[in-house]
Amino acid sequence: MKNKLRKAGKMRVGILFGVILVFGISIVFSGQMGFAQSSSLKNYKFGMILALTGAGAWYGVTMSRGAELAMEEINGAGGASGYKLISVIEDHRSGDTSAGQASVRKLIDIDKVGFIAGSYGSVCTSIQPICAESHILLINGGGTAPSLLNKPYLYNTRALGNTCAIGVLKYLWDKKGCRKLATIYYNQESGVTINQAAVKVWKSWGGTVVKETMVATGQTSFTGEISQIKAAGSDCIGIWSYGTDVGYTVKDIKRMGITAPVCGVEFTPDALAIAGKSFEGFLIGLDYFDPKLSNPMTEKFVKHFFAKYGADAKLDYYCANYYDITYLLKDLISRVAAKGGNPFDGAQLLAALQQNPRFDSVYGGKMELNKDGSVNKPISVFEVKEGKQVRISQ
Repeated sequence: MKNKLRKAGKMRVGILFGVILVFGISIVFSGQMGFAQSSSLKNYKFGMILALTGAGAWYGVTMSRGAELAMEEINGAGGASGYKLISVIEDHRSGDTSAGQASVRKLIDIDKVGFIAGSYGSVCTSIQPICAESHILLINGGGTAPSLLNKPYLYNTRALGNTCAIGVLKYLWDKKGCRKLATIYYNQESGVTINQAAVKVWKSWGGTVVKETMVATGQTSFTGEISQIKAAGSDCIGIWSYGTDVGYTVKDIKRMGITAPVCGVEFTPDALAIAGKSFEGFLIGLDYFDPKLSNPMTEKFVKHFFAKYGADAKLDYYCANYYDITYLLKDLISRVAAKGGNPFDGAQLLAALQQNPRFDSVYGGKMELNKDGSVNKPISVFEVKEGKQVRISQ
């Protein structure tokens, strides 16, 4: 009987030792990944309202990855002036403004955030009044609607669509001699307002707009609309849509035998996979993120990204933008805390931003947020060649 008790006792000790050993290993592992250092930090929740479901769910993946990478680095290096960053991500279902408004209410009323990273022009426009009323700083890194300018408490780290569209249209005007434009744009605020800006500037140059066509978000067949564009006799086509919509549109344009230059303001791996060889020659005006840039912040970001997600992972400017936004938040928290303020107060974060609107960026050097909510950052024209976007003009 005594022997059995001794064996049982040894077994309990062994199990206890194993639990302690595993627990100890997990602490060391977390420390190597940067989390043990943050165990003594105060939690700082901030909100993100992204497309987690629906046609644009790919955006939610890449944007959240950028923020996650930055949080790991920041928390692993001791946090933001004593705070550990924790993101609370809500779903706007790929542009559902009602879902976006419900999300922002939850983030403000329940999670008590003072800072939100948003996406999609229509969603950011719909939640901006709520953020302004509640003194919540809203930063958009994905939406491109020109209507996002001059809105209280709203700033953009993504170049807006009117700037990108005008840049690529100017290339078509100057380099290709195009004078008759047709447009096809999706029925969200970004598509509508970019089209308005593009049409206005094209006409101001003396050009003719032969056809404007609005299509449904998430549409995959454009035969009827493109037949009308073909009949209108345009010598160039502007696509003001995003995500996989662009791939399907370009594919149908080429399938119907149209050889006129086609341009847009979006290039994603998913759209490329859909369009395939039809994407050759497609012209894009957009933010210029160079992953090969010789810049310490860029090099760290790129190295960390592929180490975490694998050599075949898709790295894009959306991921870069939300990485930048998270570091922007870190800087704002540190500025407010250094003055003895409350970094959970969005009004104090806004004041810190307005006092110094320049922030380090993976795009190289400093990005500057302007008073109207726009951003100063590199814009270029690209052409798709052999499945890759090649920079052809600044």
